[in-house]
Amino acid sequence: MDAIKLKLKSKKLQSGRFQIGFSTEGSIGYYGYLLAEAQTPVQEIIEKIDRHVRAMTDSKRYHQRNLFSFNNREVNSGRILIFKK
Repeated sequence: MDAIKLKLKSKKLQSGRFQIGFSTEGSIGYYGYLLAEAQTPVQEIIEKIDRHVRAMTDSKRYHQRNLFSFNNREVNSGRILIFKK
């Protein structure tokens, strides 16, 4: 599979963490959000986004656990939210 082109935006939150907003460019149309600690390397964030977007495009069975378990989610889980454009 070809490299996924990403656009990233970050916003520093009062907690000190960063909200990362991203969108894919090209034929794969996704956007989403994730939380990152201030010391998290950008490469690690890109790899996490890439891994999840590829899982969504490669498998029809991909689902986001946090959307199916609102009552059981961990506050600091570091999960990622991805949506189709």
